[in-house]
Amino acid sequence: MHPLTILISSLSLAVYFLAVWRGGGPERVAGALLLAVFVADEVRAAVFGPLRFLGFEPYQFAVNALELAVFTVLAIRANRVWPLVAAALMLTAVLGHLAAWIVPSGMTLAYWIMVEPPTLLVIITLACGTAAHWRRQRRIGPYPDWRPPPAPA
Repeated sequence: MHPLTILISSLSLAVYFLAVWRGGGPERVAGALLLAVFVADEVRAAVFGPLRFLGFEPYQFAVNALELAVFTVLAIRANRVWPLVAAALMLTAVLGHLAAWIVPSGMTLAYWIMVEPPTLLVIITLACGTAAHWRRQRRIGPYPDWRPPPAPA
């Protein structure tokens, strides 16, 4: 395994565990989701080999669509801004999958660029969101993790 891959994987796992261990509700949900996806990706890679982005990847599309759905719900319900950024990044990844599905030839590099960097940026977004949560808690004390439900019409 390439040393850069090991470094990125190690830092990602640290972010996931810190978010689950020390984050608020939204950070815990995101950290648990990304940790589960990490484990599922490792199992998939062990069984089928690494992703090559030579054509549409249905498994990766399904995973990124699930992440988009979870981050969208977090963006709507959480008393945070960072899930909105994560949802937007995952929307970019899902659109990359759709582009590769619609135009299957000649898209290898573009497909990779639209799917992988946004996924890595979600990890950075979660790390920043968790750090912001810690700073806010130290500054103002406990505060609500979730927005109140909308009033009945």
